[in-house]
Amino acid sequence: MSRSQALTKQAREYILKVMHDRGGLSTEEAVEIVKPHLMLDPQELIRAETLRVVQRIMRGIKGETGKRACFNYKTGADSIYVNIETTESLLALNGVEKQLDGQFIGLSVSKKRIAKRRSVIICKQREVSQPKDDTE
Repeated sequence: MSRSQALTKQAREYILKVMHDRGGLSTEEAVEIVKPHLMLDPQELIRAETLRVVQRIMRGIKGETGKRACFNYKTGADSIYVNIETTESLLALNGVEKQLDGQFIGLSVSKKRIAKRRSVIICKQREVSQPKDDTE
């Protein structure tokens, strides 16, 4: 069962509406909202958990400086793990760099959106805290 089939369209829309209406919620609240709507396939659960374990192991590989050394990049439908400190493959290094570039761009866009939202909130707070001029 793929990710998109784990929830009905209606359940997904409901969850997105709750998030939109509240503006934020804890992980536990999100779990409690999603849990009743899940349609789980035991084989897919085993595969997904195995994949998470592999990802944790790979992310845990550290280099000489104690910093993360193992990254992955996508090649079509597959994903390849690369130790950037020991690989001899320029193709692999280029693949990891391209993957990181995409993540960096996405994070930069998100940081700009946060700064914009922060400005809106600060402006609203200033408007509320400033006394109104009653000279009219």
